[in-house]
Amino acid sequence: KPSRLKHPSPGPAPSMPWLPDDVWEAQRAERAASKGGSDGGKGGKGGKGGGWTQVWKPMFVEKGGWGKGWGKGKGKSLTSFAPDVKVWIGGVAEGATWKELQDHMNQAGKTKWCEVFDKKGAGTGAVAYETAEEASNAIATLNGSVLKGGTLECDVWVKKEPAEAS
Repeated sequence: KPSRLKHPSPGPAPSMPWLPDDVWEAQRAERAASKGGSDGGKGGKGGKGGGWTQVWKPMFVEKGGWGKGWGKGKGKSLTSFAPDVKVWIGGVAEGATWKELQDHMNQAGKTKWCEVFDKKGAGTGAVAYETAEEASNAIATLNGSVLKGGTLECDVWVKKEPAEAS
């Protein structure tokens, strides 16, 4: 009874014999030189700029992460500024908006962030400037100024100490 093999025994490859790596590399370089291009690279296209080109671009590739990214200006808050560029504002009149406070505080320099607090911090606000010099200038020039009938008190930003649990 003849043996039944599922796969025929490997015989010599008729058209492509195995070559040692150094011989194969030398032949490849010789072929590339005769074509007048590079050695082909991964694309195997010779000297045509070579290689594989991605047809579509996944969303996560554009900004270096997954999804569409943060967009413009989103994700900023007062906590993203250093304490030396922030100014604490007291005596903010009830009903004053952040936009009105920003317009008033822009007299001392261009504000980067402006906020009017409510609830626990009602009557107070905070402004962030680009530099510490602008912040100190705002404290010096706008302390005691009037906005919507309220006298503003400008002071350096002091980080609130967390209350100790006893």
